[in-house]
Amino acid sequence: MVSTWQFHVTGGALCLDFANTVSWRRSGAPIERLRTSADFASWGRQVGLLSRPQELRLNREAAVHRRQPLHTLAAARSLREAIFAIFVRLSERDVPADGDLRELEAWIRIAVRHSSVVARHGRYRWEPAVAPLMEQVICHVALSANDLLFSDALHRIGQCSGRDCRWLWIDRTRNHTRRWCDMAVCGNRAKAHRHYQRRLALDAHLSEP
Repeated sequence: MVSTWQFHVTGGALCLDFANTVSWRRSGAPIERLRTSADFASWGRQVGLLSRPQELRLNREAAVHRRQPLHTLAAARSLREAIFAIFVRLSERDVPADGDLRELEAWIRIAVRHSSVVARHGRYRWEPAVAPLMEQVICHVALSANDLLFSDALHRIGQCSGRDCRWLWIDRTRNHTRRWCDMAVCGNRAKAHRHYQRRLALDAHLSEP
């Protein structure tokens, strides 16, 4: 089984894009986008962590060893929620919960233990080399969260202003004026909603005796 969902990569950091794999968090019916290991593999490929052959290999392994991928996927989703909670708190200039920090810390320790220092484009970073592909992707996410926590971009983390959204992103605009996860998604929804409200107000005014 291959996932066909097109993930939005608008967070500005790998860990935030991972946190954004739940849609419409503010609504009464948030949508889980990582329902299966195939969804997870598809996300890994779409953000550049897995090649197409690796994605297919992960799907084949999941079909043979069903229980282990489900366990790993549950761990990945748990880490995602910890990352989301941490950076939501930080975007609101609040202190993250200790439990969320400890869960992230545990994965960072695993990632560093199974990584090597490599040079990429004149800079050095940890490169996970865990054998199971699902764990390798999770380690990349954990290291991304570590990098963001200790970066100057920490104060630029924001939340989408969409009524039902709450996706996270790094505001790289000069005047810190970013409002939307994606103007083509929540920005246009907000414009359409404002137009609808103006239309209702106009109709109500015209119907007055």
